[in-house]
Amino acid sequence: MAIPELSRRVFLRRSLRLAGALAVLPVAPGCAPGHEASAPDDLSVVSPGEWVLLDVVTDAFVPAGGAFPTGARDVELARRIDAFLTGEDPEVVRGLASALRLVEWGSPLLAGRLGRFSRLDLEGRTACLAALAGSRLELPRQVFGALKELSLFVFYAADASWPATGYDGPWVERAG
Repeated sequence: MAIPELSRRVFLRRSLRLAGALAVLPVAPGCAPGHEASAPDDLSVVSPGEWVLLDVVTDAFVPAGGAFPTGARDVELARRIDAFLTGEDPEVVRGLASALRLVEWGSPLLAGRLGRFSRLDLEGRTACLAALAGSRLELPRQVFGALKELSLFVFYAADASWPATGYDGPWVERAG
């Protein structure tokens, strides 16, 4: 079965359906192994708890030494996503918060694990994301796809990721 294309509006609408139930669950700083649970002071859009969760999610999508030597934390990907979402429709930001709650509380259940996503090691978090991607339910698959696309889009836009991909920078700057 083909997965339909996910637009911001569809992502928002479907994630908001889940928001009512997930709103009572906290997004508090987790304790992922080897992770300092302290958010930057200059966040624009996400809360400190959401930033911590976004940091471990992006680290699972783009771990240092994975496909590239440079990883999400090397380019401060969670902070970049926060900046990228500045000025975005508040409903999109609330949709991101709901998606993060689904990852935090729902993905371990889909992967047959107990506990919170943010408290798992990298292997456990990767298994949880794979469970979202392979879910029979549409919403978890769409949350996985939206978070992965957002993470990779912002990661590849970071100058520090370019050498690993072989991209040598914009030609416009070199022409001058």
